[in-house]
Amino acid sequence: MTTESGKTPPATADAAWWTQTTVSTPATELAPTTKTPKPKHAKLTLEGAFEVLRCPVCSRANPQGAYYCHFDGKPLFEELRPTPLQVGSLPFPSPFCFSNGQACTNFNQLALACNNLWEEARELLTDGIWSTFFAAMGRLDLAAAAKQAAKEPDPDRGLSQLLEKLPVDPEFLRPPKLAVATSEVDLGQLTPGTDYTFDLTIQNQGMLLLHGIVLSNFEWLVLGDHVKPCPVTAAPLSVRPCAHTSVPGDRAKPTEKLFQTRHGCTIPVLVLGRKLRAGLKPLLGGIIVDTNAGAVTVPVRATLPIRPFPKGVYANDVLAGVRTPRELAARAKQFPNEAGVLFEQGAVKAWYASNGWTYPIEGADGVGAGAVQQFFEALGLTKPPVLEIDTTALSVEGKAGETLLTHITLRTKDGKPVYAHASSSQEWIKLGPLKYLGTKVQIPVRIAVSADLGKTAQAEVTIQGNAKQTFVVPVTLTVKRR
Repeated sequence: MTTESGKTPPATADAAWWTQTTVSTPATELAPTTKTPKPKHAKLTLEGAFEVLRCPVCSRANPQGAYYCHFDGKPLFEELRPTPLQVGSLPFPSPFCFSNGQACTNFNQLALACNNLWEEARELLTDGIWSTFFAAMGRLDLAAAAKQAAKEPDPDRGLSQLLEKLPVDPEFLRPPKLAVATSEVDLGQLTPGTDYTFDLTIQNQGMLLLHGIVLSNFEWLVLGDHVKPCPVTAAPLSVRPCAHTSVPGDRAKPTEKLFQTRHGCTIPVLVLGRKLRAGLKPLLGGIIVDTNAGAVTVPVRATLPIRPFPKGVYANDVLAGVRTPRELAARAKQFPNEAGVLFEQGAVKAWYASNGWTYPIEGADGVGAGAVQQFFEALGLTKPPVLEIDTTALSVEGKAGETLLTHITLRTKDGKPVYAHASSSQEWIKLGPLKYLGTKVQIPVRIAVSADLGKTAQAEVTIQGNAKQTFVVPVTLTVKRR
């Protein structure tokens, strides 16, 4: 504002503070002023003869004594900032009383009481009491949630879902928290063929219901059927042998077990001895615990040392001390006749079983050097010989009551031992015992003629030799009249 002469009138004390010009005055000339406590967040500056509060948001000047910014309305003091409304501690229009007389006047008390009186709170849910109580106080959202929770097949799961929706302060109703008593399971030294068991302890360090699934992706680790409550004090890990447990088939999918608990539980874990394999390195596995409070993987470790071939147990000790199939093959090549005796006695097959290994030879073992040749072929260390059979069909005749004898010969021209296994499709044909003659095998055939067979009877003799070379010989029997 200017006068007619065009001069600006001097500022007066009554003029608006925001229109006054800031005048720099030496600090020594300032009149003593009363010290004002420095506000939080708002910046107190001295501009001229006026103390000005700077807004912490827009940084504009506000007069001393202001509590809110004159420009954006933001509070200048931290104490004036809005704080969340503690709904959990707001009083109910009327308290809720449990059967033992415990009264709950707010949501915090109600949540604690439901957790301590879980069984009664669960019954109140299924009876529809909670939906009626919440509707009476005007909380239709909680009344609808209570009705939906009451429809859950599992009342424990339904009550837990309802409590999760209550407007409770965090310190009064903590969510479930997953913890496993053992972060890593070391089974120590195990023996193949022996079943073991140990307990996996799952703890709930929070409140509400902890539920989920336990998985095992390893065929030698399976889960037991019974889920037991967790003891008050978790027992140390105990690995113990157990009786043989029948598990139907080799499961293609991982074994799994559902569980739920409020405090904790133990799930038995079975170690299948028939799936254990001895080796130079430790056997590593794992168990996955996946819950509504997160997931954790528990590593499982076992040591299965290789058992060397025993000494002083069988007919000779030419294989004593060997630790791998290749070492055994090298020793058998050096002493084929002595090693052949051990194959015939089943010593090599028993050694494989003691280490949990799969025996490479299917069916019966050969005899002598043929058994060694059979082992070499199963390991892929030598090329099998080409086999020939002396007959492609058998045609015999006899009277009822007679027993006819003949034989079939399997041979090779490669100069290697031959082994074989024979079977018949009919009971009136009996085979064996086989006669091993180096590069050939003679298979005796005994035919029992019976009047019940009619005029003619048909059968098949199947012979399997080196490298599963298979021959099928048809047999025709003609029954003569007396």
